[in-house]
Amino acid sequence: MSVIKWELVKIFKQKSLYFIGIFLFGWFTMIAFDVENPKISQEVYQKWEGPITAEKIAEAEKVNKELTEYFLAESAPDERRSAESAVVENIAYSQNIKAQIKERAAGLDQLIKEENEKGNIALANKLELQKDMYNQVEINKISYYKAPMEAVDFVNVFGLVLTGVFLLIGLTGIYSNEHSSGVDNYILSTKNGRVITMRAKLWASFIFTTIVVIGWDVFNLVVRTVIYGTKGWDLPIQYSFKYFTSPYSLTFMEYHLIQIGIHLLAALAFAGVIVVVSTLSKSTVISFFISGFLFGIPLLAKSIMTIDTIWISKIFRFTLTNIMKVEDLYMNFISLNFWGYPVLVPYVGIVVTVVILTLSIFITRWQIIKKQIV
Repeated sequence: MSVIKWELVKIFKQKSLYFIGIFLFGWFTMIAFDVENPKISQEVYQKWEGPITAEKIAEAEKVNKELTEYFLAESAPDERRSAESAVVENIAYSQNIKAQIKERAAGLDQLIKEENEKGNIALANKLELQKDMYNQVEINKISYYKAPMEAVDFVNVFGLVLTGVFLLIGLTGIYSNEHSSGVDNYILSTKNGRVITMRAKLWASFIFTTIVVIGWDVFNLVVRTVIYGTKGWDLPIQYSFKYFTSPYSLTFMEYHLIQIGIHLLAALAFAGVIVVVSTLSKSTVISFFISGFLFGIPLLAKSIMTIDTIWISKIFRFTLTNIMKVEDLYMNFISLNFWGYPVLVPYVGIVVTVVILTLSIFITRWQIIKKQIV
């Protein structure tokens, strides 16, 4: 335990972590609080919140007509009416989602029948799973949901940046620093010393990673709660336009817990990869750039390059960076066929992450044990 503690101290002693942390958290705080006062919207939503009944739908349609006439006549509408317009539009949006789901399910029924007749059982199984998932999605309540929507979206962008930056700064020198300073000759002088130190460095890396992810998510949730309150976590994720076509029957709360769990698992695997790179690198700078390349290339490929080749696209889907984003695993129905049975991509992503994490541990151990004293 004392060796692990010492390795953690070495990680946390890096001043650059604190400089970049103050800058990023300060920047994200300014962005988060640079919003209009949500009080009026919260008051308006309070009038409508609860189950979406037939009476509420009829009332929303009536109010929407009145507001449409008001907006046509008024060039500068007041904030309360704008907020009320947003609420009734959300009720209409919920009904649109339900109609789309019903339409998709009907279309899938026909496709399942056709594929079964053709004897294409694997595709029929995939379509059957898709239909069952869509049928479980329920859009039957409304409330103010700005807090969970923004908290969930934070993970995809700012959370990814924070994890990547802190791991790259904190861990890329975990072995290469000692190699460049000559300390590794002492560490490698005995076989047992190598293994004990290797285990301590891995444990310290994983503990540091967990602290980073939990730290920024606590920050994320506290900020959203302070600004927007605690309502909306029990609404389905389909209320976020990004997940409009998602077949997963999850509330914002359920999804966020899954989201953080998958993100943390992928972050631990990436920490393991960084340690492997550090054992192979004689310079911390080289270790930093190689690890940074591995982290950044999937983002660069998605934002700049056009990837039309299916197998390349699938590879990028299961990179650790993309798995850490999580959203691509849940926005649409995507599955892979294994022996005639469809397996949803979140499960595939988890398996890939566990395999990479396990391999990184074994490769690190192998590298350290076989190293000779220079």
